[in-house]
Amino acid sequence: MSHCEEYLKGLFHDCKSNIERMQERIPESDYQNLQHFISHSPWDWQGVMGEVCRQMAASFALLRQDVPCGLILDESGWEKSGKKSVGVARQYIGNVGKVSNGQVGVFTALCKADKVGLVGGRLYLPKEWTNDPQRCNEAKIPGHEQHYRTKPELAIELIKDLVGNVSYDWVGGCTIRQFSHITGFLQQQSKPFVLDVGEGLGVYLSDPEPYLPIKEEGRGRTPTRYKSDQRPVLLTNLINTITDDQWQTLTYRKGTKGPLKRQAVLLDAWVWDVDHEDKPEALALLISRELDGSEIKFSLCFHSQNPSHCQMPSIAKCNDTGWKEPFKMSKNNSVYINIRYVPGWLGITM
Repeated sequence: MSHCEEYLKGLFHDCKSNIERMQERIPESDYQNLQHFISHSPWDWQGVMGEVCRQMAASFALLRQDVPCGLILDESGWEKSGKKSVGVARQYIGNVGKVSNGQVGVFTALCKADKVGLVGGRLYLPKEWTNDPQRCNEAKIPGHEQHYRTKPELAIELIKDLVGNVSYDWVGGCTIRQFSHITGFLQQQSKPFVLDVGEGLGVYLSDPEPYLPIKEEGRGRTPTRYKSDQRPVLLTNLINTITDDQWQTLTYRKGTKGPLKRQAVLLDAWVWDVDHEDKPEALALLISRELDGSEIKFSLCFHSQNPSHCQMPSIAKCNDTGWKEPFKMSKNNSVYINIRYVPGWLGITM
């Protein structure tokens, strides 16, 4: 336990860049002991994470009962040099907004207003890792983890891991790429969600009613690709069609200097992936902005089995950004440290 306590103190110290800096500043700590604890010593990380979830849920249950509890999904990456750190590769790193050498993880956290606590994390392994068993073995990746999974699949695994440990009222956060897998799963679970999407997403403002074209006699193969007579509208263009009288001004949270307000519009929207789906997703689209028209956000929303059940005030509160800064701080205190092996990466996400 002493090595665990020393390591945790190091995580919250200003010098948390690596174990060498921890050892220099944490009294009576030893570099080799800390390195062995985080990288080699056997321990049940899933058991620890389960206990963290239960304690987090108990703490959140003591907070205001009139505030819904949310589960936040977030994809986060950080730059990392070299090739030895587990999962490191050239990939899109959201923190720097470009493709760079680094690691990417998918995280979950409980939130109530501005209170946030991490309850799960999975490291994303690019195909160049899962296609190289020797590299995976050197990084001590368990055999059952050495298969490729998309980030949405990792997010769904994290959600399933929480069953029986925590309860929450809605799911939100920054959208993970290929988000349709997550939204489809959440709709099957009848779980309300508010997920941010990028302005480059195309949506339909009415049901696109996809259909298979009729095969022309004597010409080519039987069509298997669905099509629609409608065209999607890019969100970056849709914002320009909203009139001033459509915007509603809503108070979403009390601030230290008074109520915090944003303007918002709630529209019916259909999302359809023409390459993979024959049934569009009927959702609600929340567009919000600051009172001066800046910081525009787009979010896809779902409630129950009917998008019309989405109510603007409750969605605006779920879309409250108050959780983002403490969530960012939680991740910063966890993952930004030089770790080469899976046991160590799992340890620092606890």
